[in-house]
Amino acid sequence: MPPAAALAEAFGDWRLDCATREACRLFVEGREEVTGEPRFTLALAASGQALALEFASRGPRPDDGRAMQWEVDGQLLHVLRPGEFALHDDVRRLFVTDGAAGRKLLAAMRKGMRLRISYLDAVAEAHDAVFSLDGLTAGLEALAGKAELAASPPVAAPALAEVAAPSRSEAVAALGIPYAVLERHARTSDCESTDSSAFRNVDIPIAALGQTAVLYALPCTVSGRTVTYRLYLRDTGEIGGLETLFFALHDPRFGWIGTDLLANVGFDDVSRTLRADYAGPSDRTCGYRAAWSWQDHAFRLESFEGPGDCRDAGNPGRWQRHHPR
Repeated sequence: MPPAAALAEAFGDWRLDCATREACRLFVEGREEVTGEPRFTLALAASGQALALEFASRGPRPDDGRAMQWEVDGQLLHVLRPGEFALHDDVRRLFVTDGAAGRKLLAAMRKGMRLRISYLDAVAEAHDAVFSLDGLTAGLEALAGKAELAASPPVAAPALAEVAAPSRSEAVAALGIPYAVLERHARTSDCESTDSSAFRNVDIPIAALGQTAVLYALPCTVSGRTVTYRLYLRDTGEIGGLETLFFALHDPRFGWIGTDLLANVGFDDVSRTLRADYAGPSDRTCGYRAAWSWQDHAFRLESFEGPGDCRDAGNPGRWQRHHPR
C-alpha cells in the first residue's frame, strides 16, 4: 500500500494527500476489532472524474471467492460480492468496481461514524476491520476541490492495472502455518524443531483441500536428498479441528503397516493428489512410491509400489505393484 504522506492534511481521523491534482488520495487507518491491531487502510482516490474506493490489508486478506459485509454504525449496509470488487496494482489492494454498490456504500459512509468490514480469509478465519468515519465528508469536499471533481462523483475502478487473484493454495500458503499446527507438531512428534537450520532450504507443502480444509506437511528429518514429513489436516468449518494424518505403507518384512511419516512429499493442486517416495532401506520401510487422492474428507490410496525383497530397496526398477493388484 502507498505510504502515508508526512505532510498530509488532516480531516478528523482521515488524511488527504494531494501531491498533484491527478494524485489526490483520502485515507484512514483501520484496526482489527478484537485485537486492536492496526492492519488496514481505507482510501478514496481521484480516478479521472470518478473516485476509486479501496480496502487494503497488511494481514490476512479477504478470500477472493467470498462476499464481505459492510456495516455502518452497526447496521448492515451491503454484502459486497466477488463480482463487485477486484484487485488492482497489488493482491492486497481491493477496489469496489460496481458503481451501484460504490454509490450506496459512500452515501452511507458520509452520514455515519464507524464502518466495519467483516470477511473470511482463505482458510475461513473471520476478521472484522473497523474504521472511523469522522472527517470523511469534509475530506471528500476538499479532495473534490483539489482534484476538480463534480459534487457527487461516481465510484469506479481505478486507473491501475488489474491483477489476477492468487490460486486458492497460494492464498492459503501466504497465511503461513497456524500456531495450532506448530504446537501439535512440537508436542506430539519426535521431529527436529521446525526452526532447525537443517530445514532452511526445505519446501513446506501447504495445500487447500476444500473451502475450509488445509493440508500442512511439516518437515521432520532431513538426510541428503530425503526429507521426511509429518502431515496435518486443519479444518476451520463448523465441525472442524486439527488431525494428524496416518498412511498405509507396504514392507516385505511386515506387510501393510501404518505410519505418520512420509518422505519427499508433493501435492498436485489440479489432480488433488499427494505423492511420496523413498528408496530404503530403513528400520520402518524398505522403500515405496505411492499416491493418494483427496476424497471429500480423507485421502484414498491410489497406487503403491515397493520392493518385494529388501535387497531390491535401492533398485526401484525391480519394485512390484502392491496396490492396486
